[in-house]
Amino acid sequence: MKTSTTALRFVFIGLSFCFVGHLAAQNILTEMDHDAHHTYDRMMILSGGGDSSLHSAIQPYWRHDLVVLADSFSQYREDKISSHQVQSIYDQNNEFINPQSYLFIHHADSASSFPYRHGVGSPGYRRSKHPLLNTFYKTPAHFYEVDVKDFYLRVNPMLLLAAGSETEEGVASYYNQRGLSLRGGVGENVFFQTSFYDSQVRYPNYINQYTDSVGVVPGAALYKNFSSSLFDVAGAKDFLLATAYVGVNLGKYIGFQLGHNQFFIGEGIRSLFLSDFSTPYFSLKINTRIWKIHYQNIFAEISADNFMSVSGFSEAVPKKYMAAHYLSFKPNKTFSLGLFETVIFDRPGNQFELQYLNPIILYRTVEGWIGSPDNVVLGFSSRLDIKKTASLYGQFVLDDISLDNILDGHLDWWGNKFGYQLGAKYINVLGVDFLDAQVEWNQVRPYTYSHYESQANYSNYKQTMAHPLGGNFNEWIFSVRYQVTKRLLLQSKLHLMYTGEDIDSISYGSNVIIPNTQRPADYGHYIGQGIETNITFWSSSVQYELSPGVMIDARYLYRNKSSALPVRNLKTNLFQLGVRYNMAYREDVF
Repeated sequence: MKTSTTALRFVFIGLSFCFVGHLAAQNILTEMDHDAHHTYDRMMILSGGGDSSLHSAIQPYWRHDLVVLADSFSQYREDKISSHQVQSIYDQNNEFINPQSYLFIHHADSASSFPYRHGVGSPGYRRSKHPLLNTFYKTPAHFYEVDVKDFYLRVNPMLLLAAGSETEEGVASYYNQRGLSLRGGVGENVFFQTSFYDSQVRYPNYINQYTDSVGVVPGAALYKNFSSSLFDVAGAKDFLLATAYVGVNLGKYIGFQLGHNQFFIGEGIRSLFLSDFSTPYFSLKINTRIWKIHYQNIFAEISADNFMSVSGFSEAVPKKYMAAHYLSFKPNKTFSLGLFETVIFDRPGNQFELQYLNPIILYRTVEGWIGSPDNVVLGFSSRLDIKKTASLYGQFVLDDISLDNILDGHLDWWGNKFGYQLGAKYINVLGVDFLDAQVEWNQVRPYTYSHYESQANYSNYKQTMAHPLGGNFNEWIFSVRYQVTKRLLLQSKLHLMYTGEDIDSISYGSNVIIPNTQRPADYGHYIGQGIETNITFWSSSVQYELSPGVMIDARYLYRNKSSALPVRNLKTNLFQLGVRYNMAYREDVF
């Protein structure tokens, strides 16, 4: 019984090899896990903002910040579920906790559960009484770890296995993803992280339709077709994915990170500024945190659109560039303001425009100096937490606008390109502990994020870098989560999306990849123009935490696309059962 948990993890590691189709001050960031983000956000709201140095719109978070947040939250809540969530954060990020404050764990039952036990003094993380071979799983959350003078390391396997049925087409769904995650630090100012995994996935029909038309997997890159007679799987996608970076701190307030990663800027389910929908890209990120300010610069090399699809890999993917900065100001723990600006550009010979390296200048000014050839997007955001119960948030994004046209009654001019987001989070709905709700409204006008030059649109690997729907849409989102016990989570989410799709080579402002010079007219533009399309997307899941890092999932997905062109109608019904180990579940909603 004492070794059942470590044995269970080794079973999952063994399964990962059995299912292989083929082998193919600022510190370490968390993985991009939107389910976990809700837990962090809940802690911030209930604790009255948590630590004031954590600016919640800038994601992913730093692991040390989560330890500070959990410590702050633990002073407000001591129930079993909250204590389990706090303890999980301590365990997962134990390199940032004093090693003298650990807690020994005791297996309480055959399920190898770990009861929360309060430490004395500083917050404690747990250690196993019986690590495997006295080497592996010395703590419940990490397969292998090193803590010596001037060096620490965490190594964890990653696994996602899932299977189900897509009833509309009568085919099996299939997920087989296996990988490895490593993170560590050298001295006090150098740190690194990498995760990589191999995937064979049979997606539901709407993602297959997207992938076949674009030539890439959402959130990934190029792929190969995959089939397996052993598991009776056909039409699957085979691809590799990795993120990796090295970070260096220059003193107490400024840090650099160089590598491949994804970012998300915003408080909501969606972001109109920068999301993690597209493929990880190579970037230099500079973070400056001082006083009530967190200022982030991103200089990135991203992939342009005219690349080879799955039919061949004979040419290098062409490049373009992005420079972005986001200033978050948090005058107190419950209120924050943000200013965002980004520019997408390309130069002959793949040259970077050096003037955009200025870390504090307005890019719109530079664009004007050099002849206005590039695509600049501006944004404003805010968040307000109310009485440790609710949070209100919003974004406004501006691509272009003509006040003269608006004053003349021509809001319908094609160049009025902007959008906005409004949202609210309600914690412990009607006094029911751990029942949380969220509502969000997103609306973006036609042609927002697009450009007259195909190389300057707001995309990476033909995937939009903001909202997955691009432009020309209206969306309502309703989300409910109920943490039944410390291990059992129920959640359901409904998206109601209204958009207008393009037809032939005419752009109605939805697809940001198509140059906006292919518009049908200069005036008369409105949200939903083109091929009127309504999409209802409903997903529900039951998640059970079997042991640290091991999750059992049962999921249902319903998607119904109703188009003014009946040939574009598409319905999806998907039931799926799966197990995850140290991996987040990615849900592509569009």
